[in-house]
Amino acid sequence: MKVTQLSGGVGGARMARGFAALDEVDLAVIVNVGDDQLLHGLHVSPDLDTVVYTIAEIEGPMGWGRADDTFNFNDELKRFHIDNEFRLGDKDLAVKIYRTGRMAAGASLSEATAEIAEAFGVEAKILPVSDDAVRTEILVDKGGWLSFSEYFVARGHRDEVEQVRFSGAEESTPAPQVIEALRAADIVVIGPSNPPLSIWPVLAVPGVEEAVQSHPRVVCVSPLVGGKALKGPADRVLSSLGLGTGNQAVVAAYESLVDVLVVHDSDAADGDLIDAVTVIAENTLIREAGPAADLARKVVDLWH
Repeated sequence: MKVTQLSGGVGGARMARGFAALDEVDLAVIVNVGDDQLLHGLHVSPDLDTVVYTIAEIEGPMGWGRADDTFNFNDELKRFHIDNEFRLGDKDLAVKIYRTGRMAAGASLSEATAEIAEAFGVEAKILPVSDDAVRTEILVDKGGWLSFSEYFVARGHRDEVEQVRFSGAEESTPAPQVIEALRAADIVVIGPSNPPLSIWPVLAVPGVEEAVQSHPRVVCVSPLVGGKALKGPADRVLSSLGLGTGNQAVVAAYESLVDVLVVHDSDAADGDLIDAVTVIAENTLIREAGPAADLARKVVDLWH
């Protein structure tokens, strides 16, 4: 079965690991690039690397970065009075250097990503949604427009989000294989990612939302449990953008895109409150590889 997943952040990467573990699944993961940035002269793609590391089961304890990494490079930057709040581990740094070098030599982000995935033994297709620069920018109540990194890392995503925009999206095009992967999929899955901050920038690339909307089998795994995000500010962002609360807000964020919403067992009663989609309750706590694979299999079995 061909599964194409839209992914951003730690939750999306963990869901992708679940599908990657199933022998019967041919997986393509379309990944957010809105968080990408140039840092210390290096092209940093946080979500792409998180997907690769997580499927390879070498992710760090918080879900990002590398397991058992050291931070000698990052700490040494203090000597030069350089802002090193965005921490790059030494093993992780090697990936950033490789990507930057390949792109400087003329490779696209897609090509560099495929090479990185292969180097880590990842067989799934890991596809940046675009090879063009698409950057998430966030308007907060106190501070004006911020880059994603400033909002999320420097300011600890404490600010109330008033608007979100995706600079460069209108002029961008989908990366090679992205639309093809959506059209060829037996199931399209929206991972348990922050809808406005991790999935909307994917949908903002021309042609992607239309391809998802036209697909007959679109499943979203909710990022909320008991109305709250397990990691990050998804619940607060949904509310501050006027989308409501709980899983109803998740459905509102993906209006007309989703056919089935998978919620946590504790939120099964939400099915009585949501008419727009079919609601299924499962264990959506997928921090570990085993539960992620179990959930992935249940999603696949919806159409077996």
